[in-house]
Amino acid sequence: MNQCKKNKIAGFTLIEVLIALAILSIALTAIIKATAQNIRDTSYLQDKDIAAWIGTEVINEARVGVLKLPAQPDKIEEEKKVLGQAWKIKAYSIPSPNQKIQELRVDVFRKSDDTKLISLTSYRYVS
Repeated sequence: MNQCKKNKIAGFTLIEVLIALAILSIALTAIIKATAQNIRDTSYLQDKDIAAWIGTEVINEARVGVLKLPAQPDKIEEEKKVLGQAWKIKAYSIPSPNQKIQELRVDVFRKSDDTKLISLTSYRYVS
């Protein structure tokens, strides 16, 4: 009679194993979903950072006089390939109430889907 009791408590039942697998699959699904979202966010932030570098480069070129930005409504539109990606840049200047100060604006777009990632504004002293 003691042998029958030992055999009954020796392992897990099929229901217990199935419940444990269901709980494990739900937990793993949540982890995979969170990881995928994290990868998308990291990619977006990387693109935004590259766009900021490109926009800053254009503003610095305009501030030192290497690049002449037209007054609004005219715009400079150019394309650049940076770090293996194509980017579109729109840049222009806006006169301010003080005639010796000029506002510079640069918008950087991802060329593949024409998404505006960043818009930068700077000011330049005009002598």
